[in-house]
Amino acid sequence: MVKDQNSEEEKFLEIKPIEKLVLIDHIIETIGKLIASGKLRPGDVVPSERTLSNLLKVSRNSIRQALKALSVLGVLDINPGSRTYINTSISNLLINPMKFMTLLHDLKIKELFQTRKIIEVGLARLAAVNASEENISAMFDALEKARENIKSKNKYLEYEMIFHENIFKSSGNRILTALMASINNLLLESRKKTVKYFPDLSLSLKQHYEIFQSIKENNSEKAGRLMLEHLNAIEHMLDDA
Repeated sequence: MVKDQNSEEEKFLEIKPIEKLVLIDHIIETIGKLIASGKLRPGDVVPSERTLSNLLKVSRNSIRQALKALSVLGVLDINPGSRTYINTSISNLLINPMKFMTLLHDLKIKELFQTRKIIEVGLARLAAVNASEENISAMFDALEKARENIKSKNKYLEYEMIFHENIFKSSGNRILTALMASINNLLLESRKKTVKYFPDLSLSLKQHYEIFQSIKENNSEKAGRLMLEHLNAIEHMLDDA
């Protein structure tokens, strides 16, 4: 019995990588505290691997692994051969976790689109209240570019997405904007598919101009209603795709 117990202990003692993972976790936690305290802010340069290694008294390899993990999470922007920065984009913090959540739990396009509807209708309402002249101008420019490229469905989609992104930005809510950016990223392929089902993109363009006009007029209720109608129409096409 004692022999079996010793055998089990020996098995656990062989799991050396756990110590390294705990160390990396501590490094990540330390960098997190620097961000929380305001000593590192979005856009700031992160100290070099050598500097961090000396400050934290750990190997450069452990520092490198911790920085890579923070990069995957979207916290850091690492450019090989250049400096490492604290990411300025909130949406980048959500894109990879959302991708993994979709893969692990086999989330359906239908579920993602339903989420898009709930959030984007609210964002359209907020945009009608909070959009600045600069936001309005950016939305209008995107629509004009979409109109100019109405014969090319892929180009049209590109500018249509820019229009929607400007609605998100106009809302003034960074959390919802980040959520929608990550959801849009996941829905990109389905949007490329559904745009092909539009026999005539002029109807889609008309709906977008109407949404734009309601936002420009600060008509929150109308903006939300028109956005919902537009997304419902796309959802029906998604069902048929």
